[in-house]
Amino acid sequence: MWPATSQIIIFSGEASAAAATATAAAAAQHQPTLLASLTATHACTTLIGAQLAPEPTHITANLDLWTFHPLTDLSITWAELRSQINIPGPPIDGSDLPLLPGLELFLAVYRLATYAQRGYRIICVDAGPPDVLLRALSVPDTFRWIVRQLFGLDRGPGQSSESLARAALPANLLPFEQIGRMQEARVRFEQLRDAALDSARVRARLVIHPDQAGLRSATVYAPALPLFGLTFDALIVGPLLPTVSDGHGLAASVLEQETVLAALAARWPNVPLFHLPLLATPGSVAHFATIGQSLFHPPIPLPPPITIGPIHDPFMSLYLPGVAREDLSISVSGDELIVSLGPYRRHLLLPTTLRGVPIRAVREGDRLTIRRRE
Repeated sequence: MWPATSQIIIFSGEASAAAATATAAAAAQHQPTLLASLTATHACTTLIGAQLAPEPTHITANLDLWTFHPLTDLSITWAELRSQINIPGPPIDGSDLPLLPGLELFLAVYRLATYAQRGYRIICVDAGPPDVLLRALSVPDTFRWIVRQLFGLDRGPGQSSESLARAALPANLLPFEQIGRMQEARVRFEQLRDAALDSARVRARLVIHPDQAGLRSATVYAPALPLFGLTFDALIVGPLLPTVSDGHGLAASVLEQETVLAALAARWPNVPLFHLPLLATPGSVAHFATIGQSLFHPPIPLPPPITIGPIHDPFMSLYLPGVAREDLSISVSGDELIVSLGPYRRHLLLPTTLRGVPIRAVREGDRLTIRRRE
């Protein structure tokens, strides 16, 4: 059974996994379900034989569809955010915003949280390639870095007198009110991202191809998703070729597929692994409901991907499942822990109990734990 609260499941890597899970969930649970497409081409619409849906549109019993339109939805969501965040400077209309890398998808993820309040119990999201999703989740961190360099950090998480002293624009040369509003906007952006990725309601499932390239991508993306705040709860591999006889033209590919499946199970023994079969474009919801039964996996309670210890036992613990040692490096800059994972880097604010003291990092299974050095 699905949890009583609304659940958002973000699928990254393959549209058919999101479409199949949404249709199966709607059919099996008899509860309001939303299939949301955040990609540019909206492959979900082709797969289920539907039209674009700028607003949630009824498709079949218990199933609605929403296709994110970057230009239109960017303006709508920006207007909503401006009512919550007092951003300094002249008013900027959503139609004037540049489509900065990751910004539109970040706003789309935020908007999904508002749709969860409309009564949908299950929201399945086709988020497109993992790289695009990860860049979007880093937007608040990038904004914090810019504010730090220009103004320092003087309030909320990460506030620092040392940061203020190193700022490019001394605070006494700028109107206090303007700086205050910028700092509040910085904090609010991070709070919105964290709320939108609440581990009790939001999950990420990675879909990879059953070959060596897919296996390599999983070693980076599987730990990168939780590093950027997403609760990662399943691997989906596919589309899978059917078993063939020796000497068949696809025999080598099937053998590689079997090797990759075994490697995935060995590297992520505690992560559910689901198979996505190879199929022609169904073009209807009914066919997808059957396919989705093999992917049907109600979320189970999991700890947050990033946890902070209490004052009497200070630590920061990062869930990095299956991360390769050669892909991971960490360093400290001021009050930030800088974690580099393959091509990605995240600046994490250290808890106050770990700032300005010697620290050490210990690998404990799939978790990297930062503690004081004794």
